[in-house]
Amino acid sequence: MKLMIPSTTSFLLWSMTALSAKASKISEGNSSGNSNIVSIPLIPHHVQKARRSLRPDPNLRRRTEGDALTVAALYQGYGTHYIDLWVGTPPQRTTVIVDTGSGVSAFPCAGCEDCGESHHTDKYFDPALSSTFVKSSCDSCKRGRCVNKQNDGYCQIGMSYQEGSSWTAYEATDKSYVGGLHAAPLLQDAGDDSDLDPLHAKHYAFDLYFGCQFHLTGLFKTQLADGIMGMDNVASSYWSQAKSHGIMDKSNFS
Repeated sequence: MKLMIPSTTSFLLWSMTALSAKASKISEGNSSGNSNIVSIPLIPHHVQKARRSLRPDPNLRRRTEGDALTVAALYQGYGTHYIDLWVGTPPQRTTVIVDTGSGVSAFPCAGCEDCGESHHTDKYFDPALSSTFVKSSCDSCKRGRCVNKQNDGYCQIGMSYQEGSSWTAYEATDKSYVGGLHAAPLLQDAGDDSDLDPLHAKHYAFDLYFGCQFHLTGLFKTQLADGIMGMDNVASSYWSQAKSHGIMDKSNFS
């Protein structure tokens, strides 16, 4: 897989062994001499499963040249690629498929019935365990519609996909960052100034608008990743929200 390194500040999702105690060497460049191409292998599913039992290395550092704002490991799922998304205070891990065809990030939350928890990498996100979680009220709906306004109304949003899968959720916001350590949350920015330092990922946290899923159908139940990260060219996408919060100074990602 080849990923372009942009010349402007942006998010860069890398398919790299981010948390292995012994990092593999990254090969830069290609036969044509283009130094802006980085070629690195994806992380197979069986390797990712084995890595769950590993303890994080607090002294891990990765440094290389480039203009990426932050780097997250890109894992290989069942025909998809996903990353670690940490949400809440303290952070809870949820894994999300990187999807440039979706405009909203969403994942199962506590109370979601028959949502495939046994198939996914993590337990459902629990809003009750986050001190910064905010459920959107009817007067603050972004893409959803108000439901049950007379009795503690909420903003309901849903998405359906051509292959038959769908999800329904309520809109919410909470602190969020991507990457960092795979097996442990970052409670503070504990890294140096390197944009590739996994302990520095907390520095790029912001209030993410997302869908707290309470109903799933099709492959959303059986996929390895918990949810989906919307990376479409719309205001509600992850990268666009990061830009609006001042995390990114250019509307680019790679």
